[in-house]
Amino acid sequence: MIYNVLFLLAAVFLTVGQSAQAVPLLQLKLESDFSAAFKKEMRSGDIPGAAFAIVRGDQVSAMQTYGIRGKKSPQAVNPQTVFRLASVSKTFSAELAALMVEQNKFSWNDPIVEYIPEFKLKKAGQAENITIKHILSHSSGLVPNAFDGYLKGRFIFSKVIEKFSVLEPACSAGKCYGYQNVLFSFIEEVVERNTGKTYEEVMQDRIFTPLKMVNASVGYDAYQDTENKAYPHITVSRRGPWHQVKVNPDFYKVGAAAGVNASIEDMSKWLTAQLGNTPEVISEPLLNTVREPVVRTVKDLRRRSWRGLIDDAHYGIGWRVYQYKDDTLYLHSGWVQGFRALIAYSKDKQIGLVLLANAESRSVDSLSIKFWRLLLAEPDSLIPYKAANPAPAAGPLWSRKLAFFDLDLQNL
Repeated sequence: MIYNVLFLLAAVFLTVGQSAQAVPLLQLKLESDFSAAFKKEMRSGDIPGAAFAIVRGDQVSAMQTYGIRGKKSPQAVNPQTVFRLASVSKTFSAELAALMVEQNKFSWNDPIVEYIPEFKLKKAGQAENITIKHILSHSSGLVPNAFDGYLKGRFIFSKVIEKFSVLEPACSAGKCYGYQNVLFSFIEEVVERNTGKTYEEVMQDRIFTPLKMVNASVGYDAYQDTENKAYPHITVSRRGPWHQVKVNPDFYKVGAAAGVNASIEDMSKWLTAQLGNTPEVISEPLLNTVREPVVRTVKDLRRRSWRGLIDDAHYGIGWRVYQYKDDTLYLHSGWVQGFRALIAYSKDKQIGLVLLANAESRSVDSLSIKFWRLLLAEPDSLIPYKAANPAPAAGPLWSRKLAFFDLDLQNL
């Protein structure tokens, strides 16, 4: 079953006023072309279930779901179906931290040891150089994916912190890029020790509830307790069939790095915030802070899917930052057993895409590149900062907005 608001939205644009008629109808060619590409990719890859949404300005111009929640649970995916976001969770954690910085709960330049004094590295004084900003921008200087292997089996935070005492930085903090999950998740401890609440409670209070992300949650138990959820699928061979499997809880142990669950409706609201449309929750200064490039990610320039498309690449605070000709893309992807997620947006063009799938398929990556190529074919005059006539706020879909994509294939 496919849930599609594209053509219904076209009808709405035709009725909201004379000035809104021409531009939206021309714009909807991208949505129509991408919708066709999405359905073709899903069918050719036999993907069990997926969803996407596109936003222009402050309007959702397309939202579509495809397929079923699971091979063993064949109910149709709908806009409220919850998927695992994997590393897209990092965008939430970074902005939660930014909210707390705005409220003077802590500072970006505070050393981690001020909140986690048991954190030590091989040589005395090295741990003191690593700040909150360093862990959220993957610029700590430590070897990539430090101690991810300890997520398998029984994970005890205090025991894993002790393991860091054998590490010596490969470079000075802030000088080189090394993607992290366990170290990134230290922000959970900072938040909890600062507020006296659980990380999940603070995320709910500061992000999910204010943005009305009613199906969003953090953690394995919350995912399991959700009735309308997608199930993970893997394949044992490149062209083999997809098999539904049990949810692997390993990366839920680092909730800040990979523990958020959300539906395509929820993600449309998150993307709305990234485009600056909910300043009462996520302010423009906050967005500018997390968007600022912190450390260069040279390997991204050599990725096959992006080669020749981007001119420079960095990691900001919880977001990848890609330079594409005169435009900048802010993006992140997620990949965990049986799920893919991808989000990205262009602030200048005020347009974005989010994709969710319940299979470990590279279709998500090829579709995101397809989207950007289609967008480049449009005249700039067809890309407004805001819709000419915003649709009624009371409608169930018209108040939703989104943001754009990422192809981080190396982790989650």
